[in-house]
Amino acid sequence: MIVPKIHILLIEDNETDAILVQSDLQYAMGDQVTVTHVERLSSALELIHKESFDLILSDLTLPDSDGITTINELRKHAASIPIAVLSFRDDEKLAIKAIKAGAQDYLVKGSLTEGVLARVIRYSIERQRIEESNRKAQNRFQTIFEKAPLGIALVNLKTGKYYDVNPKYAFIVGRHVEELINISHADIIHPDDLQSYYYDIELFLVNDLASCKIKKRVLRQDASVIWIEISIVQFEVMASDEICYLCAIEDITEHKQMVENLRRLAVHMQDVREEERTRIGREIHDVLGGTLAVLRMDLDWLSKKIIAEPIQERIKLLYQLTGEAIDTARRVSVNLRPNVLDNLGLLGAIEWLVRELEQRTNILCTLESAISDLSFHNKNYETNIFRIIQEVFINIARHSHANKVDVELLEDEDDVVITIRDNGVGITESQILNPQSFGIIGMNERTQQLGGKIEISGTPLQGSVVVLRIPLTLTAFAGELTDD
Repeated sequence: MIVPKIHILLIEDNETDAILVQSDLQYAMGDQVTVTHVERLSSALELIHKESFDLILSDLTLPDSDGITTINELRKHAASIPIAVLSFRDDEKLAIKAIKAGAQDYLVKGSLTEGVLARVIRYSIERQRIEESNRKAQNRFQTIFEKAPLGIALVNLKTGKYYDVNPKYAFIVGRHVEELINISHADIIHPDDLQSYYYDIELFLVNDLASCKIKKRVLRQDASVIWIEISIVQFEVMASDEICYLCAIEDITEHKQMVENLRRLAVHMQDVREEERTRIGREIHDVLGGTLAVLRMDLDWLSKKIIAEPIQERIKLLYQLTGEAIDTARRVSVNLRPNVLDNLGLLGAIEWLVRELEQRTNILCTLESAISDLSFHNKNYETNIFRIIQEVFINIARHSHANKVDVELLEDEDDVVITIRDNGVGITESQILNPQSFGIIGMNERTQQLGGKIEISGTPLQGSVVVLRIPLTLTAFAGELTDD
């Protein structure tokens, strides 16, 4: 294997020192090195532009340059070549200045040995390679930082201070980079979101999380408002033990608007569906149910007038079938739009649901309510709550294999809380998160329309729990108190 030679440029105006250094280099490294010797800085600079060198050994005091100026000039023309300073002075302050100016090492001429020279050559070259690699990595990072399609900022989350901001970040929040450096991270947040922003950041810092994502509104200087998603990760620890966090932001206003439009469409479709169910339910109850009732009365009248045995039996069979049709029409009508919700209110409708589940499935059901009146100023809210509870009961009847269900209604400081427990097999997390679980998806959508929260959990072989929370501000009596 052929070992590549190390090309060294020696800048030394003292001929004796130059001969000694070259001799020491040959003794230390043998044929591994080739040395080019010049006496002046100007000659060295000319060679640097013509030839390639792995290391520069330079005296600080030259005929055409002196002191740290020599290093500065070499650095200017040979930024990528490591420099080791040769000096007759064992001066620590001068050595520190030389290193700060860009030299890799500081050597005192009188104390040079072949071991020291060999170490300096290898260490200087390797150190330069590492610095060059770091410089390239930093340049790559800076390029990515500047050109990234995401807004990126380096921030001290405890103080809100910006360390650095890329142009995309400034463009998204509608500010200049220089302006952001002089303000706090919280200054871009919409005033209505500031409290929740501080809460989320405090939660992130206190729990020492690896990363987090938060969605907030930004108030731009032109008074426009946008939604952003902020992704936060710890980036580095600064010299003063301050932690710098990388905050990447993305404008999600269009996505947020699209989601909101879909939600409004879902609400509209749901309202249309409820209106249609109500209309069909009433048609079935009033028209079909009424027609069947008249037909049944006529059959009853015929059964009394016609005594002939074959016809009598036929009339009784038709009378029985008509009764079953009336029951079916009534059940379909109730499922489409229970009249108890209109006649008895929400609390009465919930009681009816509990009794109906118990009668239909033979599951023992209990209802405990600490609320005497449960009504809402918007009747669609009552319909949504009724449908949520109805869906829970459908799931219990179909999947839980339970023999006991407990329903509890109570009121805390902020919410009406409806809790439904069963002692069945217990719903699994995969069932809750299954995108095909349309019943659960529907319950979540209805809950969002109420501005409430729904929590569904299960324990294997011990049952499931559904907790529905509805803000008290939606209730009719809360509205009346507010009006007063």
